[in-house]
This record gives sequence, C-alpha cells and structure tokens, in this order.
Amino acid sequence: TVSAAHAAAAVGAGGRGSLSCGCGASVLRATVRWPPSLLGRFEALLSRRLAARKRWIAAVETALSGSPPLGEVTALLGRAETMQLHDDARAAELSRRAAGGEAWEARAAAMLAGKAACSLGALQAHLRAAGSLPLRLPQEAALRAKEAGARAWAREAEGALQGAARWQPSDAASEEKLRSLLRRPEPAGLTLPAAESLSRELERLGWVREAAALSEEPKPRLDALKEATSRADLLGLSHLPAAASLERRAAAASKWCGRANNALRRRSYLNQLQALSAEGAALGVATEQLEEIDERVASAARWSERARAALASGGSASVEEAVALATEAAALDVTVAEEGKVKELVQSHELWAKRATGAFVKRGCGASLLEALTHRGEPLETTAESEDGGGEQSGTTACCFCTGNDAATTSKFMIGCDACDRWYHGPCVGVDKKAADQMTEYVCLFCCRKSGTPYKYGPPEPVPKMTRRPRLRQVAALIDEADKIPLSIPEVEPMRRLMSEAAAWQAEASGVLEQEGSAALPASKLLSVIAAGEACEVEPEALPALRKVAAQFLAWQSRARAVLSGELSRDEPLAPHELEAERRLLAEEGGEGGGGGE
Repeated sequence: TVSAAHAAAAVGAGGRGSLSCGCGASVLRATVRWPPSLLGRFEALLSRRLAARKRWIAAVETALSGSPPLGEVTALLGRAETMQLHDDARAAELSRRAAGGEAWEARAAAMLAGKAACSLGALQAHLRAAGSLPLRLPQEAALRAKEAGARAWAREAEGALQGAARWQPSDAASEEKLRSLLRRPEPAGLTLPAAESLSRELERLGWVREAAALSEEPKPRLDALKEATSRADLLGLSHLPAAASLERRAAAASKWCGRANNALRRRSYLNQLQALSAEGAALGVATEQLEEIDERVASAARWSERARAALASGGSASVEEAVALATEAAALDVTVAEEGKVKELVQSHELWAKRATGAFVKRGCGASLLEALTHRGEPLETTAESEDGGGEQSGTTACCFCTGNDAATTSKFMIGCDACDRWYHGPCVGVDKKAADQMTEYVCLFCCRKSGTPYKYGPPEPVPKMTRRPRLRQVAALIDEADKIPLSIPEVEPMRRLMSEAAAWQAEASGVLEQEGSAALPASKLLSVIAAGEACEVEPEALPALRKVAAQFLAWQSRARAVLSGELSRDEPLAPHELEAERRLLAEEGGEGGGGGE
C-alpha cells in the first residue's frame, strides 16, 4: 500500500523515489520520476484502482467461500482479465470452476435436447458431478427434473410390464398404453431398459396378432410361417400354443417340400404328382413346390385327355397329331400312362414310313413318300447335283425313267437335258454312249412335249417311273401293316390306289397267261398288256413272266428276220425259247402246228 505521504516524500526528495505497493501476495516495485503537475492525477488513479481491486478481492473471497452462480464466476474472471491479474491464485481457482461449469452445462444441454443419448445412470452421474463443482448451474434444475421424471416413468413402465418368467398375452398391458408410455417425453434422449422392454412387449403383442392372422388364413405362405416361428424364438414366445402350432405346420410343410423337390428333380409319374398335390393341399400351406406340381399335373392332365381322345378315335387321329402329342409329352417332365402308347404309335409309323419310303422313293430323289405316290407329269426334283456343273452325273442321281434298282442301268452314263437341266440314264431315254458323245444338244421327252416336237430317240418313248416300282405283294404287306396302326396315314390311300391298279392289271395278265397253253396269243396283245403293266407304279407279280415271254418273242422275231434277210442260215437249230416263240408267232398268223411257211 503506497501512502500519499510516502509518494509526496519521494517527490519532495527530488522527483525520485522507490514505491512499494503491497497487494496481498504480490508486490510491485517501481522507480518513477514524477512531474509535479501529474502527482495529483496519479494519486487519484491509483486510489481508484486500489479500491476496485479491493472490491474484486472481496467479491472473489465471498464467491469462493460458497456456491456462486456460474455467471457470477464468469464475470469475476472477466474483471480479472481487465485488471491483468493472471498470476493471482484466486483468479486461477475461478478459472478452474468456470471451465468445469461450462463443460457440465454443455453436456447437460445435450442431454436435455436429446442430442446425446445416455442412460439414467449416466444422467445421475452427471448430476453428482455438479455437486463437486461449488457452483449454481443454470440447467441443473431442469436436468434434475428430467432425472426425476425418468425415474417416475421407469417405475410406471415397470408396472406395465409383466414380471412372469413365461410371457402370456393375457397378462400384457394394452398396446395403446404401451405406445402412450413410449410417446411420453420423459424417456426422450435416454437409454432406458424399461423403454427397450416396452418395445419388446409391443413386438410380442404384434407377433400374437400376426400369428392369429396367419392361423386364420386358409393357405399362408411357408416363408411367412418360418419367419413367424423364427421371430417367436427371438422374442421368447416359443412356449405359446400359437407358436407351437405354426411351428408344426411349418415343419410338416418343409418335410413335404423336401419330398416334392425330389419328385420335381426327376421325371415322376402323373399319379405320384397327383398324390403329392393332394397331400400338399391338405397341409393348408402355400408353397412354390405345390404351385409347380399343380402346374405340371394340370398340363399332364390336359395332355392325357387329348391323348386318350386320339387313342380312342379308332384310327381317325392324324400322324401330325400323334407326333405333336409325343413331342409335348417329352416336354412335360411327367410320365403319363398314355405316353407309352403314343410313342409306340409314332415309332410304328416311323418304322412303317421308313420301309415304305425305301420301297417307293428312289435313291437320290428329294421328294417325300406322299409326293412320290401322288406325283404325275414332270419328274420330281432330285437331291444330287453335278459336281462341276456339267458333264456326266453320278449314277446315284434319281432318273425318272427307271426305278434305280437295276445296277445294269444305274451304272451307265447320264445325260442332261439342255432345256431343263434334268439328268437321265442314257439307256433309260434310248441314247447310247456313242450317240451321246457325238451329239451337241439333247432335249428330253418332257421338254419335247412342251414344245410340240417329236422325241428323237424312240420309239418306243421312255415311260416315266415316279417310284421304285415295288412288287405287289410288298405293297400289300405295307398296307396291311399300316391298317394295324390306329392312325390316319395320308400315304395309305394313294398306295392303296396304286395297288388296286396293279391288282387290276394282274387279273388281266393272269387271263393272258392262262391262254398260253390253249390258244395262240397275239403279239400285239402281249405287248399292249406289258406296256400297261410297265405304266403301273406298283409292279404286278405277273409282269416278270410276261416280260420273259415278250423277250423270247422279240428274240425269235429278230432271229427270224435275220433268216429271212439271209443274214442267218435257216438250218441253224433254234433254242427252246425260240422254238416256243416261233410256235406262238405261227399261231398268231393263222398257221396251225407251224405249217404256215417261212
């Protein structure tokens, strides 16, 4: 403390002096030179500052002796900053208390605003921390009110919860009451065990409601049953009858699904799938496996109905219908009783068609069996083509003037028409190899007919052969076999018609052959009958015999003409068949017993 007298004495001593100002624990010493005019003003300033510091010290001592408000401590610290009392111990204590209070207030504000979720214990610990701070905190009262409200709410919530170890829906509070407790502001921002228990209680009540709805559904989904039983385990409700019932239904349906999956992975019989479908429907649970089985059963049942109708049609079902049924049966993934019969029908027809095609359709011909049986007029297209676009064709190319069965013909050269580009065996169209090599152009019989010009390489003109000319008995066997297949085969009728033509010729030829030993047969009649037989697409059985007779006659005729022309000696003995031909010729000319002259 610097007294005015002391300062005046210092100034009176020549303007120099040593001033000491005691302020408790701190001492300020200064050597000053005082202008005489400023001494009064300085003394007044020092007096004011000294008085302010005394008031601050008194206020701080009062504050530190009790629990001042946080705002008062903060204000005292501000005054200490203004008076530059950084080293004052009282200022340091104020700073410590202010920092603790501000940190406590910040956390309290977060708790009250719900920004920092905490437990009730943490809230109570924070309130206890306020007691260690000798301060009156602004938000302490609100926080204590929140703590009291939370404790009261927790007691009320505990009262609404069951205390039994095994939860029962009948003992639970209403959902509305539980929700109203959760909506109240007391637990906001707090992690309270009672709130979690209330939420769990609500989940349990919700499960009970959902389980009742599932039980009332006629066909609940299996995944819904499994989810409900799983939630029951998590919520501790497995002891409830509803949970046990749902678990039994889910287990039974799951076991059935395992068997259904095994049946769906393989090609099961229709009756097995129908039994599985009935069993699955009786469970009263909707599953993907049941839907797939029902779909397969429905498809197979529709197919079975169509197949039974086709099998019971008495042969009116078409081949196309049977083939379509067999194709659909392969895609059903179900074995149906009628499937074997349908497949047998289709296979029987395929084998028959293969044999019939081999009998009628010539090698190298691209026509179908039905086309070969019904085609008339120009020749059918062939599948073989010239390797170099010209020259000789392979003998495997179908020629419309032969059956393709005679190796003596098919091994010969082929000649192409310059007008239509079709190819024929040279011998079949009356052209020999020498003539073919010398000619510059060849026009076939069909193109000559179109242009109205005569065919150059006859007579006789070649006769078209659209089929391989199977024997009559072979065709009859094919028709008998087809009649035993209960299908409407389109090739049978034209085949039957061709067979009828051959049979009619056969009857006429049989009459001609019967005349052989009793009466003379005119050569013209013989050749006419043979020509009619050659025109048949089915070869009659008598045709080879008549061909032999005609060959004998023509050989004898050629020999006789040679004799008459002097090219052959009359005395050369005739062969037996020539003698027979001579006898027939003489009989035709009216000579009896060969006495008709040369």
